[in-house]
Amino acid sequence: MAQIELYGYGESVASNITRLALSEKKISYKYNLVYLESKGQHLRKEYRKLNPKTLIPTLVIDGKPLPDSLEIMKYIDQQYPNQGELLFPSDNNKEFHDLVDYLFLDDKKELGETFGTTGGGISIPVLARLLCKRSFFSVVWDYLKNHGVSKRKPIFIMVRLLGGPPPGVYKKMMAYLAKHLIYTENYLNHGKEFIYGDTYSAADCCLTALLHRVNEMRFNGVFDGEKLPNLSKYWNNISSRPSYMEAIISYETGEWKPELEALYGDGPNDHNDLLWTEINKLL
Repeated sequence: MAQIELYGYGESVASNITRLALSEKKISYKYNLVYLESKGQHLRKEYRKLNPKTLIPTLVIDGKPLPDSLEIMKYIDQQYPNQGELLFPSDNNKEFHDLVDYLFLDDKKELGETFGTTGGGISIPVLARLLCKRSFFSVVWDYLKNHGVSKRKPIFIMVRLLGGPPPGVYKKMMAYLAKHLIYTENYLNHGKEFIYGDTYSAADCCLTALLHRVNEMRFNGVFDGEKLPNLSKYWNNISSRPSYMEAIISYETGEWKPELEALYGDGPNDHNDLLWTEINKLL
């Protein structure tokens, strides 16, 4: 059995995707927590050797690093085809590839372009508060000098400077999120148990992590069954799987909850009404 280590962060959507896949494949691994915005550990020299893009997660197999959650899922599915769920179905056709591409956090795409990239966009208020735990100049120096994705550098610096999303950006995210929620609701009209059919797949790993982020960011009413019944049914199904607790809830760092309480108290996201205005336009 190969020696497997995972470098990740508890509240990272991409890390959640990978941990879900590992859980569904019933693969054991050593876990290495890498703090992101609050400490910038992903920008340190030691981690950059493993992942020059400075993104998480990174899987290390017998000392060889494999970055990128999608590539990790492909690798473990190929190496362990008869163990756990088959993440990439035998009818691995264009429709499946297009679906995974839509749900995947592709750093080459713009925020909001796909459901996957929207997961990062709706997270900005919390990311900003975590970045503000460090001085502005240390964040600027760290991201300009060490971050491996050029197009992301100015985004993090701007968010740290403003202490929150740039003006208008979060409102724009509500329109994107509404569009992606409605698209997914309609996709689930097929009536199957999972997003691509009757078996759990890599697409479910991605969608579960994204819907968890929607729930985590206090967007109320999405899963109450009234306006988006297919999504509600899917969420109830997927969040009751053992992998959800094992891979997501059990790995929370505790950094996000106090920041969410500081932002929203006991109530919903302060853009919740705007999200529903956008959803209702599309229903």
